[in-house]
Amino acid sequence: MNDLLFAGSNVVAMVSWGLLIFLPRWRGVAQAVATVVVPALLSVAYTALIGVWWSRSQGGFGSLDDVHALFQTRGALLAGWLHYLAFDLLVGAHIARQSQREGVPHIVVIPILFLTFLFGPVGYLAALVVRTTRRICVTRPDPISEKGHDVLALSSLAGREPRLMASALCCIAAMIPVAVAAAIDTRTLGDANVWIKPLKFLASVGLFLATLGYFMPMTSEAFRRSTSGRFVVWGSIATALFELAYIVWRASRGEASHFNISTPLAGILFALMGGAALTMSATGPVLALGIARSDVKHTNQTFRVAVVLGLILTFALGATSGIIISVGPWLFTDAILEGGSIRPLAGWERTLGDLKVPHFIGLHAQQAIAIVGFLASGIHRGRIVVIGFAWLYSIVVIGMLLQALTAHTVLPS
Repeated sequence: MNDLLFAGSNVVAMVSWGLLIFLPRWRGVAQAVATVVVPALLSVAYTALIGVWWSRSQGGFGSLDDVHALFQTRGALLAGWLHYLAFDLLVGAHIARQSQREGVPHIVVIPILFLTFLFGPVGYLAALVVRTTRRICVTRPDPISEKGHDVLALSSLAGREPRLMASALCCIAAMIPVAVAAAIDTRTLGDANVWIKPLKFLASVGLFLATLGYFMPMTSEAFRRSTSGRFVVWGSIATALFELAYIVWRASRGEASHFNISTPLAGILFALMGGAALTMSATGPVLALGIARSDVKHTNQTFRVAVVLGLILTFALGATSGIIISVGPWLFTDAILEGGSIRPLAGWERTLGDLKVPHFIGLHAQQAIAIVGFLASGIHRGRIVVIGFAWLYSIVVIGMLLQALTAHTVLPS
């Protein structure tokens, strides 16, 4: 009987989740089923199980061992499962209903509902982060300041591309539970905590998305509505989500995310992650083209040149070094560099060539050159300064790349 009740409860719960995900606005049926009908049925079964098994169970709630003992009987374990099914479904229905009221696109809600279905509190936390970041970023945008020096004013995130800025803030917020996981998880991979890589990638991708979002208002309204504009926004968000989800998933299993070809599926996923990273990088030059062709007034021309050059060089330098790393992992893999010395946190090799160093510096050209452009925007011949710095930056990165390819260190040992 317990097995039959377990199977039947799973079926009705799955039907409810299917309605929330695929038919969220169908005449109120999804909300009625997920909020009232199915939770009520599960609650009836739960109440019956508690009445039958509670007095026969050992343990309690005083300690972790007591809780463990409490669920040793099959009836109590089934009651606990129904408890999860009912309350996770109620939380999912609340998230779907609240998202509809606040106008959150359902394509954003779908992965949150999947997370709630699989790992209840994780989905709730994701929904909370999305709601908070949306309230910060998705408000009526202010016009760009008429003064060239105010291009970088950080007084309002809403004046930037809201979807990119919200996604960036979600990445930063996700660093908190990942940091907690790193603090309590003792597993290591390559002498580093398994959660260090997801932590670094969340920070890096968050900065990348925020940079694109901050520069987007420098394009024209026509570009933002065009296929190219949508590619910059959704191409970067979708690929970032896939790459980060893959890296976090691998970390949770204590496995390497990069160069993991241990199984055919692992090889396919690694190749897809590489393609996602390349696609995400390609949004930069597309945005650069939109900025270069923009007729937006009151944008300082020195700063515009710096932004365009930075976006293009980020793709040229970062993607090139990334491709070299992908096709030749033996050139930098820590496990093969016997006798090497790894710099903590960054994971960079200090005594032998490491392609990760020029790759990292190349990927951040869009921030470095833009900062120089902002500083030079108020001086005579500022564009010459920006162009000169961009040339120097490129030469340094290329020099580091060539040095790493010859197995010579690019860092002080």
